[in-house]
Amino acid sequence: MRKKIMRLGIGIIMSVIVLSGCGGSSNGKMASDTMAAYPGVNSVNSEVKSDSIYEVGMLTESQDKKESVQMGERKLIKTVNMDVETEEFDGLITKLRERVGELKGYIESSNIRGNIRYQESRNAAITIRVPSGELENFVNEVAEISNIVRRSENVSDITLTYVDVESRKKALEIEQERLHSLLEKAESVEDIITIEGRLSEVQYELQSYASQLLVYDNQVDYSTIHLNISEVKRLTPQEEPSILERITEGFSDNFSAATKMLVDLFIGIIILSPYWGLWVLIVLAIVFFCKGISTIQKKKYMAKKQEIENRKKEEK
Repeated sequence: MRKKIMRLGIGIIMSVIVLSGCGGSSNGKMASDTMAAYPGVNSVNSEVKSDSIYEVGMLTESQDKKESVQMGERKLIKTVNMDVETEEFDGLITKLRERVGELKGYIESSNIRGNIRYQESRNAAITIRVPSGELENFVNEVAEISNIVRRSENVSDITLTYVDVESRKKALEIEQERLHSLLEKAESVEDIITIEGRLSEVQYELQSYASQLLVYDNQVDYSTIHLNISEVKRLTPQEEPSILERITEGFSDNFSAATKMLVDLFIGIIILSPYWGLWVLIVLAIVFFCKGISTIQKKKYMAKKQEIENRKKEEK
């Protein structure tokens, strides 16, 4: 009984092996027939295979770059925000412009508000770009020629982002070269249109990545300083003032404010004098006019009264 079961099992296994061999040969024959009917399939498969190898190679290269950059030079964007005070507004602005020029930097934007003619305190908002290596020296020089009220710094690490963009750009450049080679070998109009369409997309993406890298390079090579400058008559003390100093300062500020108010009032009266003079003339004219009418009426009244008295005398 056991021998029969073993023979039956061996027979089943042999049948399965024979059927598998037949199926494999059939599939192989079908694949070879397909390759023979469509010769382009072989080239497409080889292109896909090479693309896969290429993508793996690019990923490996990108990873190697990331690791090497982490161990070496990093791409850092540095930004400094400063609020400063000065008693010599024009002098500070001039010194800043001269120093920025000496450092081969530039002023990205400048906005000055206020008018000294009307005794208004002026304010300036200036965005300055200086080489990254000179940032610390420039900030220290600003601290020497002005009074810093607030200062903050921010550093953004874009190393990995920069490497990714750079790797994508390199990949597109290689793809562009391969598309040019395929375009030279293309025979049908459909293939030419397809390759040229992809080539246009690659060129557009290349320009986008190149512009992005230029922006990153500018942000990394030139640090940004946002400088807010306030013109003051007295600098804010760096240390907490004593009670006597606070009383003296408060009295001085109030006295200055009262003096300024009186001066402004006097100036306002002088400035508005033409209007006051005109109103005075109008009021005087009205007074004289009313006085003249009153005089005339009084004379008429006196004349009439005299006439009545004369009649009474005649009647007697």
